[in-house]
Amino acid sequence: MATNTMRPLYLEEVMGFTVEEYSEFQPGDDSYLIVGFPDAGLVGPITVSYIVRKYGMSELAGIDNRRLFPPVSVIVDGRPRPPVRVFGKDNIYAVVSEVPLPAQAFFQLADFLVEWARLRGFRHLVSVTGLGVPNRLEITKPKLYWLATSREAEELGSKLGGERFRNGIIAGPYSLLLKNSLRRRVSNLVVLAEAFMDFPDPEAASAVVEGLNRMLGLGVDLRELLESAESIKLRMKELMKSTKPVMAQMGKNLEYQGPMIYS
Repeated sequence: MATNTMRPLYLEEVMGFTVEEYSEFQPGDDSYLIVGFPDAGLVGPITVSYIVRKYGMSELAGIDNRRLFPPVSVIVDGRPRPPVRVFGKDNIYAVVSEVPLPAQAFFQLADFLVEWARLRGFRHLVSVTGLGVPNRLEITKPKLYWLATSREAEELGSKLGGERFRNGIIAGPYSLLLKNSLRRRVSNLVVLAEAFMDFPDPEAASAVVEGLNRMLGLGVDLRELLESAESIKLRMKELMKSTKPVMAQMGKNLEYQGPMIYS
Protein backbone atom coordinates (compact mmCIF):
# COMPACT_ATOMS: atom_id res chain seq x y z
CA MET A 1 0.00 0.00 0.00
CA ALA A 2 1.40 3.43 -0.97
CA THR A 3 2.33 5.72 1.93
CA ASN A 4 2.95 9.46 1.75
CA THR A 5 5.67 10.96 3.96
CA MET A 6 7.22 14.34 4.48
CA ARG A 7 10.51 13.06 3.10
CA PRO A 8 11.09 11.02 -0.06
CA LEU A 9 11.09 7.26 0.41
CA TYR A 10 13.62 6.99 -2.40
CA LEU A 11 16.06 9.35 -4.11
CA GLU A 12 17.56 8.68 -7.51
CA GLU A 13 19.94 10.59 -9.76
CA VAL A 14 19.37 10.12 -13.49
CA MET A 15 21.27 12.19 -16.07
CA GLY A 16 21.73 15.04 -13.59
CA PHE A 17 18.08 15.07 -12.47
CA THR A 18 16.99 14.20 -8.96
CA VAL A 19 13.90 12.00 -8.68
CA GLU A 20 12.23 12.04 -5.25
CA GLU A 21 9.69 9.25 -4.78
CA TYR A 22 7.13 9.77 -1.98
CA SER A 23 5.20 6.56 -2.59
CA GLU A 24 6.20 3.15 -3.86
CA PHE A 25 4.90 2.47 -7.35
CA GLN A 26 5.66 0.10 -10.19
CA PRO A 27 4.23 0.78 -13.67
CA GLY A 28 2.57 -2.30 -15.14
CA ASP A 29 2.77 -3.84 -18.59
CA ASP A 30 -0.02 -1.59 -19.88
CA SER A 31 0.94 1.69 -18.22
CA TYR A 32 0.67 5.24 -19.59
CA LEU A 33 2.62 8.36 -18.61
CA ILE A 34 0.74 11.51 -19.66
CA VAL A 35 3.06 14.50 -20.08
CA GLY A 36 1.92 18.11 -19.61
CA PHE A 37 4.53 20.85 -20.09
CA PRO A 38 3.81 24.57 -20.63
CA ASP A 39 3.43 25.13 -24.36
CA ALA A 40 0.85 26.47 -26.83
CA GLY A 41 -2.37 27.37 -25.02
CA LEU A 42 -1.07 25.66 -21.86
CA VAL A 43 -3.06 22.68 -23.10
CA GLY A 44 -0.67 20.19 -21.45
CA PRO A 45 -0.74 21.59 -17.89
CA ILE A 46 -4.49 22.31 -17.99
CA THR A 47 -5.27 18.80 -19.25
CA VAL A 48 -2.99 17.00 -16.81
CA SER A 49 -3.93 19.04 -13.73
CA TYR A 50 -7.63 18.45 -14.46
CA ILE A 51 -7.17 14.70 -14.94
CA VAL A 52 -5.05 14.46 -11.79
CA ARG A 53 -7.83 16.05 -9.76
CA LYS A 54 -10.91 14.50 -11.35
CA TYR A 55 -9.45 11.00 -11.79
CA GLY A 56 -8.22 11.08 -8.19
CA MET A 57 -4.51 10.57 -8.75
CA SER A 58 -2.06 10.48 -5.84
CA GLU A 59 1.24 12.36 -5.79
CA LEU A 60 4.04 9.84 -6.26
CA ALA A 61 7.27 11.69 -7.05
CA GLY A 62 8.97 14.97 -7.87
CA ILE A 63 11.69 15.84 -10.37
CA ASP A 64 14.26 18.60 -9.91
CA ASN A 65 17.49 19.86 -11.41
CA ARG A 66 19.36 22.45 -9.36
CA ARG A 67 21.38 23.61 -12.34
CA LEU A 68 18.62 23.90 -14.97
CA PHE A 69 15.39 24.59 -13.09
CA PRO A 70 14.52 27.93 -11.47
CA PRO A 71 15.00 28.12 -7.66
CA VAL A 72 11.32 27.37 -7.00
CA SER A 73 9.48 25.04 -4.62
CA VAL A 74 5.82 24.17 -5.04
CA ILE A 75 4.20 24.22 -1.60
CA VAL A 76 1.37 21.71 -1.12
CA ASP A 77 -0.30 21.36 2.29
CA GLY A 78 2.72 23.03 3.86
CA ARG A 79 5.16 20.65 2.18
CA PRO A 80 7.77 21.76 -0.39
CA ARG A 81 7.76 19.89 -3.69
CA PRO A 82 9.96 20.13 -6.80
CA PRO A 83 8.60 22.12 -9.78
CA VAL A 84 7.93 18.98 -11.86
CA ARG A 85 5.59 16.48 -10.18
CA VAL A 86 4.48 12.92 -10.92
CA PHE A 87 1.03 11.52 -10.09
CA GLY A 88 -0.65 8.19 -10.62
CA LYS A 89 -3.60 5.88 -10.15
CA ASP A 90 -4.06 2.33 -11.45
CA ASN A 91 -2.02 2.13 -14.66
CA ILE A 92 -2.40 5.86 -15.52
CA TYR A 93 0.43 8.22 -14.53
CA ALA A 94 1.02 11.89 -15.23
CA VAL A 95 3.96 14.30 -15.09
CA VAL A 96 3.37 18.04 -15.10
CA SER A 97 5.38 21.23 -14.72
CA GLU A 98 3.51 23.82 -12.69
CA VAL A 99 6.05 26.59 -13.24
CA PRO A 100 7.63 27.98 -16.42
CA LEU A 101 10.94 26.35 -17.23
CA PRO A 102 13.74 28.02 -19.22
CA ALA A 103 14.13 26.97 -22.84
CA GLN A 104 17.56 25.42 -22.27
CA ALA A 105 16.14 23.14 -19.56
CA PHE A 106 13.80 21.38 -21.99
CA PHE A 107 16.64 19.96 -24.08
CA GLN A 108 17.94 17.91 -21.16
CA LEU A 109 14.54 17.43 -19.50
CA ALA A 110 13.10 15.79 -22.63
CA ASP A 111 16.17 13.55 -22.88
CA PHE A 112 15.90 12.61 -19.21
CA LEU A 113 12.14 12.01 -19.25
CA VAL A 114 12.26 9.57 -22.16
CA GLU A 115 15.15 7.66 -20.57
CA TRP A 116 13.50 7.65 -17.13
CA ALA A 117 10.21 6.41 -18.62
CA ARG A 118 12.12 3.60 -20.37
CA LEU A 119 14.07 2.62 -17.24
CA ARG A 120 11.00 2.85 -14.99
CA GLY A 121 8.98 0.59 -17.27
CA PHE A 122 6.21 2.84 -18.59
CA ARG A 123 4.74 1.25 -21.69
CA HIS A 124 3.64 4.44 -23.43
CA LEU A 125 4.29 8.15 -23.21
CA VAL A 126 1.21 10.24 -24.03
CA SER A 127 2.40 13.79 -24.73
CA VAL A 128 -0.47 16.30 -24.77
CA THR A 129 -0.12 19.83 -26.13
CA GLY A 130 -1.72 22.57 -28.18
CA LEU A 131 -1.28 23.13 -31.88
CA GLY A 132 -1.38 26.87 -32.42
CA VAL A 133 -3.74 27.80 -35.25
CA PRO A 134 -4.21 31.40 -36.49
CA ASN A 135 -8.00 31.03 -36.92
CA ARG A 136 -8.67 29.68 -33.41
CA LEU A 137 -11.34 32.35 -32.75
CA GLU A 138 -13.42 30.89 -35.59
CA ILE A 139 -13.24 27.31 -34.23
CA THR A 140 -16.10 26.21 -31.98
CA LYS A 141 -14.72 22.78 -31.06
CA PRO A 142 -10.96 22.25 -31.48
CA LYS A 143 -9.91 19.24 -33.52
CA LEU A 144 -7.49 16.61 -32.28
CA TYR A 145 -4.44 15.36 -34.15
CA TRP A 146 -1.90 12.73 -33.19
CA LEU A 147 1.60 11.48 -34.00
CA ALA A 148 3.04 8.11 -32.99
CA THR A 149 6.51 6.60 -32.66
CA SER A 150 5.39 2.97 -32.60
CA ARG A 151 2.75 0.70 -34.10
CA GLU A 152 1.15 0.29 -30.66
CA ALA A 153 0.96 4.07 -30.28
CA GLU A 154 -0.68 4.29 -33.72
CA GLU A 155 -3.37 1.89 -32.52
CA LEU A 156 -3.92 4.09 -29.48
CA GLY A 157 -4.13 7.19 -31.66
CA SER A 158 -6.85 5.61 -33.78
CA LYS A 159 -9.05 5.45 -30.64
CA LEU A 160 -8.75 9.18 -29.86
CA GLY A 161 -11.33 10.32 -32.35
CA GLY A 162 -8.89 12.70 -34.06
CA GLU A 163 -6.80 12.68 -37.21
CA ARG A 164 -3.22 11.67 -37.84
CA PHE A 165 -0.95 14.72 -38.17
CA ARG A 166 0.49 14.12 -41.62
CA ASN A 167 2.23 17.32 -42.71
CA GLY A 168 3.53 20.29 -40.76
CA ILE A 169 6.14 21.33 -38.20
CA ILE A 170 6.21 20.57 -34.46
CA ALA A 171 8.50 22.78 -32.39
CA GLY A 172 9.30 23.12 -28.70
CA PRO A 173 9.45 20.61 -25.85
CA TYR A 174 7.14 18.09 -27.50
CA SER A 175 9.32 18.00 -30.61
CA LEU A 176 12.24 17.08 -28.34
CA LEU A 177 10.19 14.34 -26.66
CA LEU A 178 9.16 13.03 -30.07
CA LYS A 179 12.73 12.90 -31.43
CA ASN A 180 14.16 11.38 -28.25
CA SER A 181 11.43 8.74 -28.22
CA LEU A 182 12.24 7.78 -31.79
CA ARG A 183 15.94 7.59 -30.99
CA ARG A 184 15.42 5.39 -27.91
CA ARG A 185 12.54 3.39 -29.45
CA VAL A 186 10.10 4.46 -26.75
CA SER A 187 6.39 4.35 -27.61
CA ASN A 188 5.16 7.96 -27.60
CA LEU A 189 1.74 9.17 -28.71
CA VAL A 190 1.73 12.96 -29.20
CA VAL A 191 -1.79 14.39 -28.93
CA LEU A 192 -2.34 17.89 -30.31
CA ALA A 193 -5.46 20.02 -30.02
CA GLU A 194 -6.10 23.14 -32.07
CA ALA A 195 -5.42 25.99 -29.68
CA PHE A 196 -4.54 29.62 -29.20
CA MET A 197 -0.78 29.94 -29.37
CA ASP A 198 -0.35 32.41 -26.51
CA PHE A 199 -3.60 32.37 -24.48
CA PRO A 200 -4.64 29.67 -21.99
CA ASP A 201 -7.09 27.42 -23.84
CA PRO A 202 -9.18 25.18 -21.52
CA GLU A 203 -11.59 24.42 -24.38
CA ALA A 204 -8.69 22.84 -26.30
CA ALA A 205 -7.74 20.94 -23.13
CA SER A 206 -11.32 19.64 -22.88
CA ALA A 207 -10.99 18.20 -26.40
CA VAL A 208 -7.87 16.34 -25.25
CA VAL A 209 -9.56 15.04 -22.09
CA GLU A 210 -12.50 13.85 -24.20
CA GLY A 211 -10.09 12.00 -26.50
CA LEU A 212 -8.22 10.42 -23.58
CA ASN A 213 -11.55 9.32 -22.11
CA ARG A 214 -12.22 7.41 -25.33
CA MET A 215 -8.70 6.03 -25.59
CA LEU A 216 -8.04 5.08 -21.96
CA GLY A 217 -11.53 4.75 -20.51
CA LEU A 218 -10.89 7.42 -17.85
CA GLY A 219 -14.52 8.48 -17.48
CA VAL A 220 -13.50 12.03 -16.49
CA ASP A 221 -16.45 14.46 -16.50
CA LEU A 222 -15.78 17.51 -18.69
CA ARG A 223 -18.47 19.80 -17.30
CA GLU A 224 -16.39 21.48 -14.61
CA LEU A 225 -13.53 22.14 -17.03
CA LEU A 226 -15.84 23.88 -19.49
CA GLU A 227 -17.86 25.71 -16.85
CA SER A 228 -14.73 27.12 -15.18
CA ALA A 229 -12.97 27.99 -18.45
CA GLU A 230 -12.92 31.74 -17.77
CA SER A 231 -11.50 31.38 -14.25
CA ILE A 232 -8.83 28.98 -15.59
CA LYS A 233 -7.83 31.56 -18.19
CA LEU A 234 -7.42 34.21 -15.49
CA ARG A 235 -5.60 31.90 -13.08
CA MET A 236 -3.13 30.71 -15.69
CA LYS A 237 -2.54 34.07 -17.37
CA GLU A 238 0.80 34.63 -15.61
CA LEU A 239 2.07 31.15 -16.49
CA MET A 240 1.18 31.82 -20.12
CA LYS A 241 2.94 35.19 -19.96
CA SER A 242 6.13 33.50 -18.72
CA THR A 243 5.80 30.68 -21.27
CA LYS A 244 5.53 32.96 -24.33
CA PRO A 245 9.22 34.00 -24.46
CA VAL A 246 10.27 30.36 -23.97
CA MET A 247 8.12 29.34 -26.94
CA ALA A 248 9.68 32.11 -29.02
CA GLN A 249 13.17 30.85 -28.16
CA MET A 250 12.19 27.33 -29.20
CA GLY A 251 10.86 28.36 -32.61
CA LYS A 252 7.13 27.84 -32.03
CA ASN A 253 6.34 30.36 -34.79
CA LEU A 254 7.64 27.78 -37.29
CA GLU A 255 4.51 25.70 -36.69
CA TYR A 256 2.50 28.33 -38.56
CA GLN A 257 4.87 28.10 -41.50
CA GLY A 258 4.77 24.39 -42.36
CA PRO A 259 7.34 22.50 -44.46
CA MET A 260 8.24 23.60 -47.98
CA ILE A 261 8.13 20.06 -49.36
CA TYR A 262 5.34 17.57 -48.71
CA SER A 263 5.82 13.90 -49.51
